[in-house]
Amino acid sequence: MLGGMSLDPVVAEVTVPVTPTEAFVGFTAQMGEWWDPLLTPDPATFTGIAIDPHGDVAMVHGDEQYVWGRVTEWDPIGRYSQEFWLGHAEESPTTLVVTFTEGPDGTEVRLEHSGWTPGSEEVRARYTDWARLLERYAAHVS
Repeated sequence: MLGGMSLDPVVAEVTVPVTPTEAFVGFTAQMGEWWDPLLTPDPATFTGIAIDPHGDVAMVHGDEQYVWGRVTEWDPIGRYSQEFWLGHAEESPTTLVVTFTEGPDGTEVRLEHSGWTPGSEEVRARYTDWARLLERYAAHVS
């Protein structure tokens, strides 16, 4: 930890009242419906997020796509992961892992954004929106 800044993973969790598979679909295939347009390159032209289960993750702005990740695991029964470089260099990707676990009240969704390296403390400190994004996601799938 450097000057109060951490390299620890950013973790956010939420429980949604749907099955793990429905929660997975809501997170992946419907990401563009719950993602906050203010967290895109141009909120006024944001039209969605395109995820290729075997490739790129991209913000869609009209006819333009801004790639900000690459899928590394696609398991509709419980796990999604990707390399992540939205807001930092593609050459230094971090890792986003989302798990979907059946619980007593629905599906427990746990997001972990990790892979921070020494020198990336200031970049990591900017990732404060995951909990709010998961709230938007939960409202969408509920």
